[in-house]
Amino acid sequence: MSRETSVSLPFLFMRMKKFEKLLLCLLTFLCFFACTEDPEDNEDSRQPAENTIIMFFPWSNNLKPCFLQNIKDFKQVLQQKGTENERYVVCIESTRGNVDIIELKKSNGAYVEDTLDSYSDPMFTTSEGITHLLDRVYPKFPSNTYSMTVGCHGTGWVPAGSFSTRSAIVGSDETPVPETRFIGGTTTESQIEISTFKEGIKNSKIKKLEMILFDNCYMANIEVAYELKDVCKHIVAYPTEVMAYGFPYQISGKYLIGGVDYENVCESFYKFYVNYERPCGTISTIKCDALDTLARFMKKVNFSLDATVHVDASSLQRMDGYDPTVFVDFEDYVYHLTDNTQWLSEFDNLMTVVIPYKRNTSTYYSALGGEISIGKFCGITTSEPSEHSLMSAYKKTSWYMATHEN
Repeated sequence: MSRETSVSLPFLFMRMKKFEKLLLCLLTFLCFFACTEDPEDNEDSRQPAENTIIMFFPWSNNLKPCFLQNIKDFKQVLQQKGTENERYVVCIESTRGNVDIIELKKSNGAYVEDTLDSYSDPMFTTSEGITHLLDRVYPKFPSNTYSMTVGCHGTGWVPAGSFSTRSAIVGSDETPVPETRFIGGTTTESQIEISTFKEGIKNSKIKKLEMILFDNCYMANIEVAYELKDVCKHIVAYPTEVMAYGFPYQISGKYLIGGVDYENVCESFYKFYVNYERPCGTISTIKCDALDTLARFMKKVNFSLDATVHVDASSLQRMDGYDPTVFVDFEDYVYHLTDNTQWLSEFDNLMTVVIPYKRNTSTYYSALGGEISIGKFCGITTSEPSEHSLMSAYKKTSWYMATHEN
């Protein structure tokens, strides 16, 4: 027994040393493989920023000059207010089907544009295309949180292709109609469905945004906000059309930096547009985590109503230029829907949470209807009482299903 042990121990010792060498080689190989297998996961060795602001500009054939002005204005603001705790990135479809991912970064004392990535065929009208963009941004800009501004056209919850472009209406040579913005381009093949946009964010590595600022017409809409409530915490948007100039980054952009100051975003926007060449502008902040409570309240109201109750959209504060109207003031609609004072008090309290900040000029401008007076303004619209032909698609919205179905 003792002799066998004395012979086998050195042998086992040698075997163990060989095994250790083999294990060391294997670990070295695996480490090398892990570091080189997916370069996107290791593109940025910087520590995560507190927040990254993504400026997203999908293709629009008539707004690109405005987008470039927006970027220029924001760079000027960054020169004064930019911080090392944040990163700033532009994702722009520079030409149709070609995307540039550009970092706005400080170099030699000035903020410059550094193109980090370019690719073709972005397919932004699919959820996979939105996910792919965000997943290209994610490893290049590690961050604790992400916010996004979206500059393009918008038509609220309305399905892509439902409207011909408003901005294509130019009037006569003597009386040109000012351009407005409305999410996506002026043609169906470049328009992004809200549900598609939501799925793209949800399926990305970013998952959820701190804020989406929609620099597009009609996006402060209860149907839009409810669709996006699980992929962002706040929405800043316009209940009506907005002039083509869009969000005044040179004035209001500073309130997006270092943590969004939602009150001053709305206030500074108002001060800019009340003195604009055409003094028309509406804006609000929507708190998304309060929308489920509002939906439960509206379901209670809807289920209590007599089937014959009808609210005539033409009797409400219209917020568009369409005929018949598509977007009306949400609060005005609810006040016509029920006269139950207890419920209306509950509704008022809910609305102060859902819409913490809002501002409006005395009129708004529509490329279809000119200047229209604002008598009532709660900061968010609905389409529920509309009798427009496109309402055949309305019952498919998440908001309708949440407030009308068991």
